[in-house]
Amino acid sequence: MESIPTVQTPTTWLFWLLAFGTLTLGVLRITYPQQFRSVIRSPFRSPTLGRVEIKFDVFNTLLEVWAIIAIALSLLLIREKTLVFSDWAVLARYALIIGIFLALQGTIYQLAGYVFLDQTAYSSAWQEKAQFLRWSAFLMTPFIWWLSYAGEPRQIVAWVGAGTLIVLYLWSLGRLILALFRESHLRAYHNLLYLCGLEIGPIILFLLLV
Repeated sequence: MESIPTVQTPTTWLFWLLAFGTLTLGVLRITYPQQFRSVIRSPFRSPTLGRVEIKFDVFNTLLEVWAIIAIALSLLLIREKTLVFSDWAVLARYALIIGIFLALQGTIYQLAGYVFLDQTAYSSAWQEKAQFLRWSAFLMTPFIWWLSYAGEPRQIVAWVGAGTLIVLYLWSLGRLILALFRESHLRAYHNLLYLCGLEIGPIILFLLLV
């Protein structure tokens, strides 16, 4: 089996383009959250509903969409032999993990709220977890891209990225638990059991993929 070719003289323009786009979206979202939500939501409002809005926040998903587009572009360029990455498998796994988290975990949290008749609490908990996903896409995409382009400092970058991800996850988990226990009418041990299923399952899946 042939080994994966390495980059002798990495082309960094694509890395800087993607990193700049990710950082720009993150800064805009953090600086002008209400303004962008109002602009993006306006096409989905019905004039007959008054102040009632459809809960469809497109702008909150732009960071994740940008990360997926960046990875899709990289895979396309690899296929066209325009670029050769030193470790394309990292990008493929990253795309898969992001897709799984976005597609499944939000739905599972909402479904848990309906099943346990505690929609408000579990919806609030998911909002806290969604912040983890957005910050992860915002911060980790440049790290992942640098892992593909960098030479000697790759191991250091990998450890910094992994440490940042762990800190973000623990921070979001703490906020999630506070939101759930503050608003839920279920017993505390019930919520703990549900959280173990909702959080430990994806972590095990993440470790298996990585």
